[in-house]
Amino acid sequence: MAMTLAAVAVGVSSTFVACPTASASISSEVVKTGEQDSLYPVVHLKDDAAVEAKINADIRSQIEDMKNALDYHYDELQVSYKLKYEGQSYVSLVLCVWTYTRSAAHGMPHYRGVTYSKDTGERASIRDFVRIGSDDAWRIYNLPVFSLSGKEIPKYKLFRDYANEPLSGNFYLAGHGQVALIYQPYQLAAFVYGMTSIILPASLVEELNEKNP
Repeated sequence: MAMTLAAVAVGVSSTFVACPTASASISSEVVKTGEQDSLYPVVHLKDDAAVEAKINADIRSQIEDMKNALDYHYDELQVSYKLKYEGQSYVSLVLCVWTYTRSAAHGMPHYRGVTYSKDTGERASIRDFVRIGSDDAWRIYNLPVFSLSGKEIPKYKLFRDYANEPLSGNFYLAGHGQVALIYQPYQLAAFVYGMTSIILPASLVEELNEKNP
């Protein structure tokens, strides 16, 4: 319902709105993508216009890279995003590129987490926050898996071999020292759950960093 209301507010067809929009200090720029109105995030920093420009340029670059990576025909495309975390030093978002092919049962969203230093404007990698070893997968896949709506997915509803999926390097900061791994629809669970996330608690992040120097 909230996504439908957001679509009405910006004149976007609710048929294609399946990605969350932003809040907090990040503003939205409406950009035309074909026949659809997309929402691009714009980061505002009070004290450093150069860093602000660097972040926003990279966000645009990441969106273009996501679009260029699509290797199938589609008729509609829409971009949106979700602000996941903003602290003194970092801002972390999830970008969403949604496509729809006419006659398909549903559209297809693709998600990418981007995290930026508010001091330098550099895009951070997951290893800037947590160092995961190849032997840590079993611990991570024993953690809860959450749907796009933030609800825990019962283990029996996950794909039988979900723990054989390679650990994701696609991530966002979840606050309180937590790091969330992003998985696309159909990777760990059925499409109805949307993007799925495994949130590494701060205690595990600290332990992994000590284990994997």
